[in-house]
Amino acid sequence: GGELAAMAGERMRPDGFTEVSGVCTRPDFRGQGYAAGLMAHVAGKILARGETPFLHSYADNAGANALYRALGFERRADVWFTVLAAE
Repeated sequence: GGELAAMAGERMRPDGFTEVSGVCTRPDFRGQGYAAGLMAHVAGKILARGETPFLHSYADNAGANALYRALGFERRADVWFTVLAAE
């Protein structure tokens, strides 16, 4: 219907690595394999260039993290951040 259902792309590129980024699927399109297919495509292009794909995810995003593990990604480290805001 001409609407964006899902997307994935690349962002940061430190030497030898490329981040898989912007992975999201509209709620009414979830569960149809769109994110998995897009991630496999993006990661495959990264690997074909001889680079290593990586990504970031919130620890409490169970659905996304399960997909990432199923695609072969492994949890490497926890990163903590603080949001500062003017009151």
